[in-house]
Order: sequence, then C-alpha cells, then structure tokens
Amino acid sequence: MEKHLVFLMMIWMTCKVSTLYSQDISSLHLQGTMPGTLLNPAMPLNKKINISLGSFAVAGGTNGPSVNEMTSKNQDGKRYLDIDKLNTNLDESHDIYATSNIRTIDAAVKIGSFVLMGGHGFRADANLRYTADLVNLASYGNAPYIGKTLELGPVADVMAYNELYLGAQKTSGRFTIGLKAKLLYGISNISTESSDVKFTTSDEYYQLQFKNNYILRSSGLLRYNGIDSITIDQSYISFDNLFYNNRGLAVDLGVAFQVNKNFLISASALDLGSIKWDFFPRKYSSIGTFSFEGVDLVDYIVDSTLSVKDTLLDLIKVKSEIETYSTTLNNTFTLGGRYTKDNWNFNLLYMMRNQYGIRNHALSVSVLRKIWVFDLGIQYRLAKNDYSAIGFYTKLNLGPFAAYIGADNVVGMFKPLDSKSASVRFGSLLQF
Repeated sequence: MEKHLVFLMMIWMTCKVSTLYSQDISSLHLQGTMPGTLLNPAMPLNKKINISLGSFAVAGGTNGPSVNEMTSKNQDGKRYLDIDKLNTNLDESHDIYATSNIRTIDAAVKIGSFVLMGGHGFRADANLRYTADLVNLASYGNAPYIGKTLELGPVADVMAYNELYLGAQKTSGRFTIGLKAKLLYGISNISTESSDVKFTTSDEYYQLQFKNNYILRSSGLLRYNGIDSITIDQSYISFDNLFYNNRGLAVDLGVAFQVNKNFLISASALDLGSIKWDFFPRKYSSIGTFSFEGVDLVDYIVDSTLSVKDTLLDLIKVKSEIETYSTTLNNTFTLGGRYTKDNWNFNLLYMMRNQYGIRNHALSVSVLRKIWVFDLGIQYRLAKNDYSAIGFYTKLNLGPFAAYIGADNVVGMFKPLDSKSASVRFGSLLQF
C-alpha cells in the first residue's frame, strides 16, 4: 500500500496543476495598459492615468506524462495507475510546476515623455522534480535493480512573497526604456540546495546502501519531525508578512522601439534579484553513507516489537539547524514584436523562464480584433512537449473602465486528462 502513495501524490499534483501552466501570453493583448508593463516595464502606456485593479493570473503544468499517459481503465471503467504505461513515458526526470501572480493595484501617471508607476503584488511559485528511478523503485521494488545504483533524490522548491515597486518609463524619439525597483518581503520558502540520494542493493548479500548529499532549506513552511513525519504548514502562505521578515530586492528592465507607426519591437528582463530568508530558517541535511545489513532472524522472532521499517527509517540520519540563507528569484526574459493595422493587432513573443534552475522556452503568436466594445483575441503557444496550447482573450471596454479574461490551452479545458499546461488571467482597468 505504501509504495503506491508516491504515485497517488504524483497523480494528484499533476491533476491540480496540469490545467494551469503557461507563459502568461495573455499579457500580449494588454499592451498599452498597466498589466502590459508586467511583461515589459517599457511597454508604452496609452493614457495619462492608468490603473489596474485586482488582477489575477495563475499558471502551471508538467513536462512529464499527463494523467492519461500514466493511467488506464479496467473492465469496470475505473481508472488505475498503469505502471508499464507510465514507464514508457518517462525520461530521466520530470517536473511539476505552478506559479501565480495576484495584483492588488498597479498604477501609473504619464507626464509628457515620462511615466511614474508603482504597485503591489503577491507572487508564488512551486516546482517538484522526480526521477524515473524513484518511480521504478516504488513500482517494482529493489529486486530488478540488484547490483545497480539508483538516483532517488526528489527536488522540491516553493517560494511565496509580496512585492512593492516603484518604476519609471522614459521615451526619447522612438525608444522607450523602463525600470522597476522592487522591495520584496518573503512569506515562505522551501529550497533544495542539493538532491543527491544514491540507493544501491548489493549483489553479494543484498545489503541496502544510501549514499546521501541531500540539503533542503525552509523558512516558515516545512515541519520535519522524522523521515516519515514531514508536514507542510500552509498557514504561512498569506498576506501577513507584508512589511517585515525575509527582505529582498529585485529589478525589472525593459526597452521598446517603435520601428514605424504600425510596428513595435520590445525586450525585457524580469525579476532580477534575491530574498534573504531569516524567519524560522531551517537547514535539513542528510550527508553520508548509510548501510542496512538486515535484521538478525533470532532477534526478530524473540522481539515482537522489532520493525524492519522502523530500522530502515532510523538508518537515515537527518540534521536540523537554524541558518539564514538566500534564494534568487525565478527570472524571465522576453523578446517580442507587435504589428497594428486598423482594428487588427498581431503579436509574436519569445519567452525564456528560469524556474529553479530549469529553463523553459516558449514561442507565442496571437491575433486580436477590435469589434464594437470588445477586443477578441486568439493565441497559440509552442513549448517543449506541448504543441496544442490554443487560447483565447476577451476584453470589454466601457469608457474609461475595462474588464478582461484570457485563458491558454482551451483544448485542455475539455480534455484535462490529456493536458500538460494551461493558464488563466483576469482583471479590470481604469484609464483616463
């Protein structure tokens, strides 16, 4: 029963986030407004007063197998984990990841060629990396791997923080440059510094050996009571830590060039910075070689309280320390172009997101048409192992007020068990 727990957790997490992930390309259609400056701080604003109220964006997914790629149905129509099917869809390692950006307010004032802007947001990112060896060991046990060494170490990273920023734009001729300086207040964090866990079953007497160099750090989120008693305290993921603890700094940089009245090109580098975690900063480490030679049969018969499971759990030593540490933000780099003609808007965007050391590349194209009080758009994103992300965008314009919603991977909404990624963004605007 216990060996299936790993798989149940993987399926649950994949289901939770596989409908979320994308590179937030809905921002392509929000150029000229405050949400557009989240993608590039140099994106020119259309009005003198620009306010974004209560916008929300969430994205997530996996670069591994979808739910349908690791499960099958039995004769009764019930879904079960198909180990052989799962293994045919595994690479050396896979990731499940998610991100969210909740904006309370973003505002800007345009004075001639100069723009002053500021705002607040709540950001959160998470990533879980699991190895094929871990899946295979949980599936088949260690018998098929006698004399072999397996890499088991999972990598877990979570970061939630508040950001307050002040920024500016300056237009000179056809060029616009933009800068945002951010003050960060970390809420909670889990960071895997080293994930080396090698497991070997000896081909001599079948002894078990763990060779570990595993270091995990946490601020206010992880509670470790033992190797079989690890809990996540979600109560720390809130707006409470707004002006104290876990301080950090970051910047957004951008540039835009108006080639002619119809064509604009732009580039940006976002979230260049770090956070120092000093609130309940824990360092958990398991370093060394731990061997299990077995249990003496006579002792096992005589002592009814003797547990092989407990002996194995006691074998792996974990050291807990209080130690401050720093983590860099997950930064993003973009290169884009926009062509406008009459009531049409065409966009092209390349984005590279560095998420916990993993580089995710995406190429997005979109087209938007203005019809009466509506902006209607369709978009397509091309990313590794994900080629069917077609999304939509709708914006309602009522004088100075506007409301919008955009979603990626519409097909995935109707086929969530085959989906590997998607996103949603919505919010409201005021412009004068």
